[in-house]
Amino acid sequence: MDTLSDSAAYWPPFAEPGHAELELAVAAMSPADRLARFWRMQEIAVARSWALVERSGLLDPMARVELVLRSRYPEWSDAEVDRLLAAIRDRDGASVWLDRLQARSAEIKAALDRDRGDRDPTERR
Repeated sequence: MDTLSDSAAYWPPFAEPGHAELELAVAAMSPADRLARFWRMQEIAVARSWALVERSGLLDPMARVELVLRSRYPEWSDAEVDRLLAAIRDRDGASVWLDRLQARSAEIKAALDRDRGDRDPTERR
């Protein structure tokens, strides 16, 4: 039977307040609930990406796309970002990509607003 090395099995202490509680809550979720939570977080990231573009003051469409990519994927190398920027430029162009981002962000924001309206206003978020 394979076993994990001590370093692979090491679980670092939580540095952020609430992180341990979050880990426990996620562990208690069903796989379907975890998947739904993952997709909700992805949607929120899309909406935040468009908000970042709007606040940036950048006018050049490719610069706006690059801002989104670098903020969403800070671990990517310059070469990886450049390859994706080239693909966006070649496929549809930055303006079309940004239009799609804006439209999807508006859909997500409307859904989030609807969800908030369905909650008890005294409920803690």
